[in-house]
Amino acid sequence: MGKKIKKGKEGPVKEYVSRTKALKKLQVNLKDFRRLCILKGIYPREPPQKLRKQHKTYYHNKDVAFLKNESILDTFRQRQAHLKKIRKALTRGDKLKAGRLRRNQPKDKLDHLVKERYPTFIDALNDLDDPLCLISLFASFPTHKELHIPNTLIRNCQKLISQFQLYVAAHNCLRKVFLSIKGIYYQAVIQGANITWIMPYPIQASLPLDVDYKIMMTFLEFYQVLIKFVDFKLLGQEIDIIDFSDEVKKLKSNTSNDQIEIDEAFKEDPTMQQLDQQQQETKKYSQLFKGLKFFLYPEVPKASLEFVILSFGGEVMWENDNKNSQLTDPKITHIITERQVQKNKKREYIQPQWIYDSINQLKLLSVAEYAPESTLPPHLSPFEQLNLEEVQSESEEDDQQQKEHKPYQNNKKLKERQAKQQEKETKKLAETMLNRKNKRLYDMIKKKEDEEKLKKNKLQEKKKMIQSKQQ
Repeated sequence: MGKKIKKGKEGPVKEYVSRTKALKKLQVNLKDFRRLCILKGIYPREPPQKLRKQHKTYYHNKDVAFLKNESILDTFRQRQAHLKKIRKALTRGDKLKAGRLRRNQPKDKLDHLVKERYPTFIDALNDLDDPLCLISLFASFPTHKELHIPNTLIRNCQKLISQFQLYVAAHNCLRKVFLSIKGIYYQAVIQGANITWIMPYPIQASLPLDVDYKIMMTFLEFYQVLIKFVDFKLLGQEIDIIDFSDEVKKLKSNTSNDQIEIDEAFKEDPTMQQLDQQQQETKKYSQLFKGLKFFLYPEVPKASLEFVILSFGGEVMWENDNKNSQLTDPKITHIITERQVQKNKKREYIQPQWIYDSINQLKLLSVAEYAPESTLPPHLSPFEQLNLEEVQSESEEDDQQQKEHKPYQNNKKLKERQAKQQEKETKKLAETMLNRKNKRLYDMIKKKEDEEKLKKNKLQEKKKMIQSKQQ
């Protein structure tokens, strides 16, 4: 007879640990444990149905063992000891000592975590979407004493995001731009990695008090270190940006000699062909606004337009900038404004949407549709491949129905279209709410469904071919 195994010693039970047990193992409080998990990139796991209990969070045993040897745990313990010293000094009434101790609190060093989580630079670039979104969000925040958002943090976020945008503009990495209700979506391609992030509009943000900013700040702490590494790796040095357009010109002049000329003997090599293709693509994007000079009026978003125009080879200027630019400059070709102004025949007058639509279609569109104070054409998302002809045909149908006075049919079609659109939106929302594990599963299921559809279509085509031959 075999040896009897005690309950909870072997099998799937031993693979998972509850949060309370994990806290006892690591000898930390809940606040520090959460912070440690965020910094190390460890998330709760879903155990099998047998182990699941109500209102309990589980972690993988290996993850907890991995956290045990982390050097940040020592700083947590040092900080707790330091807080005890501060409390003692305050009880004794020694305010000078308490102030000195507060200034010399032990700080976390997160440099090793970036290396640990991203062994190669491409890994860091592939995971740059969320850090850029959060840093650009904090860059637009006002200072808040109650929520512990200092001015130094906001300035640092602004510096990091502007350094990243400087590299994107100088190397013509920007590919897509979309104006949405949430903010401005950008997509850049750096070393083959697609990076998409959202920038809020330059409006004073009101901070809701029901959001947990402490968790956001812990994420931000790590993201700041990560983007600092990325910026330094891309630019090669830390640049203090005073004038964005001047810095872009300097970088472009330095990188103009970096283009590789491929010898005829190596032209057939696939890697060299890929490199040549990349160079041609960047050249195509850099020449969209080449030779055009844009003057911006005060009501348009200057920061966004400056970044976008410089990324595609154009020049930007506005009144009271560092170069003492004036509207009388004869080199100005386009004036970007949203209101009617006194016109000059030699110049084109457009609304900001013309810039974004021209970038997404990679050609200079006709200026007539984008005149100031005129009704603009629909601004379509470049991230979804929509057929423009279908959109135009739908709008034409609506116009015809309105002319023919068919309200019942029109309402019916409108309701059907709205229902379809709502279904799409709810589906997309559900997809965005999925966590990484469930999203992978969902993508796998979707892939299998697509493969099955292709197989069915092929079989149907074969059937039709056989039937036609028999006839």
